Amino acid sequence: DLRALLKDYNGILIGISAGSMNSAETVYAQPERDGEAMDPAYQRFLPGLGLTKTMLLPHYQENKDDILDGLRVYEDIAFSDSYGNVFYAIPDGTYLLIEGGKEELRGEAYRISNGNMLQVSKANDIVRL
Repeated sequence: DLRALLKDYNGILIGISAGSMNSAETVYAQPERDGEAMDPAYQRFLPGLGLTKTMLLPHYQENKDDILDGLRVYEDIAFSDSYGNVFYAIPDGTYLLIEGGKEELRGEAYRISNGNMLQVSKANDIVRL
C-alpha cells in the first residue's frame, strides 16, 4: 500500500535504480533476465507509485550494449516497446527532480519513443519535461 501512503506525503522522496523506475504512474519493466525477453507472459508495463508520468530506465551506461535472449536490450527490446510510450534512459548521476508540480531531468538523458532514441541532454544540462 505504499502508493496510498505516499499520496498525501509532503516531504522529500529519493529513489535510485528501481526506486526511480517505480516512482512512475506506469513502470516499464525492461526485461533483464534470461528468458524474459522471449516470454509472452512477461509483463513489461506495471502499475507504479504514481508520483510522475515519466518512465525512467536507469543505469544506461551499464546496460546500453547488453544482449538478452539474442536481442539488444535497447535497439531490439526497448525501442519496440516505445511505440505509444516515452522512456528516458539515464546514466548514473542523472535524476528527475519534481518540485511544485514541475519536472526536470538533470544531467545526461536519452528520450526513447516510437522506435527511436534521441539524446536530449548532456551532463550538467537541465531539461524541463
